[in-house]
Amino acid sequence: MVGKYSAALQAGLLSTVLTLGGVSAQDNWSYAGGNGPKTWHQLSPANKLCRAGQRQSPVNIEGTDPVIMHRLVTDYKVAPINMKNGGHTISMAYTNGSHLKVGAKMFTLRSFSLHAPAEHTISGKRYPMSIQFLHTGPGGTRAVIETLVEEGQTHIAARELLGSMPIEAGQNSKHEKILINARDLMPTDKSYYRYMGSLTTPPCSEGVHWYILKEPIQLSKSQIALVKGVVTGENARPIQARNNRIILDARPQ
Repeated sequence: MVGKYSAALQAGLLSTVLTLGGVSAQDNWSYAGGNGPKTWHQLSPANKLCRAGQRQSPVNIEGTDPVIMHRLVTDYKVAPINMKNGGHTISMAYTNGSHLKVGAKMFTLRSFSLHAPAEHTISGKRYPMSIQFLHTGPGGTRAVIETLVEEGQTHIAARELLGSMPIEAGQNSKHEKILINARDLMPTDKSYYRYMGSLTTPPCSEGVHWYILKEPIQLSKSQIALVKGVVTGENARPIQARNNRIILDARPQ
């Protein structure tokens, strides 16, 4: 699918992947201090939506409308571990060939990133961690699936992934012989909440299809602590105004 895009669009998609994963071309923002979320719009003209946007993410999920919708079909392939510590989060670039299908729509999985705590809240409840899976579709459309993480049993599929995290900002960790399937980092039940929002990092671009999975997965206390230690503090944007947006409580058919 990517081969059909123009060079300019491919460059834009790469920028999107790096931005959600925590590495943007304009990289002077932070989650705290003088360059924190309240000042993102001041750091670059490109970030104006971080304050002026009316469909920003994350939001608190409540007051939802139940509706029958398409299933999330995660047709993902195994891929070698290719992780980067961008200073803001830990992300893994994904090789081509893995897709998300939602009815007639198809998106290509580009990367996933780790956030501690989770960015979206459910009726005010904030989970200690989440994993966000970034996909792109025709015309540069974006779709993000968020898996919420609660403390519980050790997650076997995440063990090698977390053990391969680059510790220092700017470092990469690549292991061609260690394979992972992103689908294993999601629950079996893919019932979800859906709404239209934005990237949660500068430039806060809108028009993002968000799918927040209702059922959390479990990681052990030590696994969650490891992620928190590597990201050196919270890397979640504060909850944004809903602004009368509809949030769908999807019951897949």
